[in-house]
Amino acid sequence: MKIYLVTPKNPESFWTYDHILPSLGKRCIFPNLSMPTVAGLTPREHEIALCDENVEAIDFDVEADIVGVTGYIVHKRRMLEIADEFRRRGRFVVVGGPYASLCPEELRGRCDVLFVDEAEETWPQFIADFAAGSWHAEYRPVEKPDLTTSPTPRFDLLKVDRYHAMTIQFARGCPFNCEFCDIIVVYGRRPRVKSIPQVMVEIEECQRLGATQIFLVDDNFIGNKKLAKELLGAIAAWSAAHDHPLYFNTEVSLNVAQDDELLALLRDARFTTIFIGIESPRKSSLLETKKTQNMRGDLVENVRKIQSYGIQVQAGMIVGFDNDDPSIFAEQLRFIQEARIPVSMTGMLQALPKTPLHERMAKEGRLVAESAGDQFIFSNILPKAMSRIELYKGYRELIADLYDFRNFRARTLEFIVNRGRQVGEGLKVRRQELRLAARVLRDTVVAAGPRRAWFTLSLLGATLWKRPAALPDAFAFAIVHKALYEYMRALDRHLARVIDEIEASAAEALALAT
Repeated sequence: MKIYLVTPKNPESFWTYDHILPSLGKRCIFPNLSMPTVAGLTPREHEIALCDENVEAIDFDVEADIVGVTGYIVHKRRMLEIADEFRRRGRFVVVGGPYASLCPEELRGRCDVLFVDEAEETWPQFIADFAAGSWHAEYRPVEKPDLTTSPTPRFDLLKVDRYHAMTIQFARGCPFNCEFCDIIVVYGRRPRVKSIPQVMVEIEECQRLGATQIFLVDDNFIGNKKLAKELLGAIAAWSAAHDHPLYFNTEVSLNVAQDDELLALLRDARFTTIFIGIESPRKSSLLETKKTQNMRGDLVENVRKIQSYGIQVQAGMIVGFDNDDPSIFAEQLRFIQEARIPVSMTGMLQALPKTPLHERMAKEGRLVAESAGDQFIFSNILPKAMSRIELYKGYRELIADLYDFRNFRARTLEFIVNRGRQVGEGLKVRRQELRLAARVLRDTVVAAGPRRAWFTLSLLGATLWKRPAALPDAFAFAIVHKALYEYMRALDRHLARVIDEIEASAAEALALAT
């Protein structure tokens, strides 16, 4: 039996770094882990191929017994297009992933088989049923799967050289109860983890295939702190024994700042960047959304403490909570500058399906649309303490200020200078790092306009003067800013159109009322 598993192209966002992928010599930042995981669950007697539309074209003429499609809510439109096209050509199409789990009602009738929730148990069952000619239209697991029995994902089926980093997973689930979050809906509040030997095998396999960076895609890597510390110890020992061949990144909750042992282990395991959902500097907004783990101590000091261990904090920030009035935009900017957070993925509040927030907004009659979209371009909520116009205009101004050349340079240089020493700092510069530096100079100085050239050269010069050992950081941030700035400009144009539409609609409603 031949199986063709498809991952749709990502819509452009702050996460995709589309504008600098050529500079990195890559086509995508990292792969979606879903399809390698499903491939790992497939018995080896079947022929299986992975297609990630982010790095290659989909072969709609492929001869396959089963075509699988996955994706998040932001992939909705493309997932449906792909499924429709394959079914038009007579292929047997199955669909799963987060979008299918959160919105199964939108996919029924658009595919032959629907997978809801995790597939560790249901995918092998479906394969056996299909071979016997007696499959079901929908599969759901009886209970959350035990990850210690999960096979290694088929990383070997990916075109590894086309990605900037590889992805693995240690745990699913999060112990916290944030109102807007869909993680607790899909994966539950009790973190389930793989064994340490399982994860180490995955790390070694990624490194064997040529990876130099690994992103642990856990939604909260430290949901189970005890086991996370054990894994970090194993990674640190392996990394030291192999001359630190890999960098690691992951996502954690802000309570990491209260655990010195955990921070030291992250540093020793060479985790150079962690993404943290800080959401808001306003305590009333954090309390509203039940993000109480972010209310322990001073936010700025917590971030700076993490940075003191040599770890960059990338922040997830949100505007549009019920306690956010028009002054929140300036407050957010001040916090991000003061906390010297170079990269902030700032978006508008979304009420994702099945979440407590969605249920509350539906009861209050404040949903603009039933299906959520991309938080960077749309909010499906009517805000409480400001108008929609104020939300969109304030957000538009905020992202422009965040990625303004001088603002970004100021907080980034402060971070570079004050960042603690990293494990492996001062190791021999590798050939690929020299190639990257050359590409950065080409794309941000030689082939760039005067503002970008000034930005790059001044950042490199100031770093060379104040902390020369951190010059690789300056090169990295120079190219990262190019990606964020270019996306911000595209987003600004989109938001301008949305604001015009809202204002026109309001004017029309007013005219009808009078």
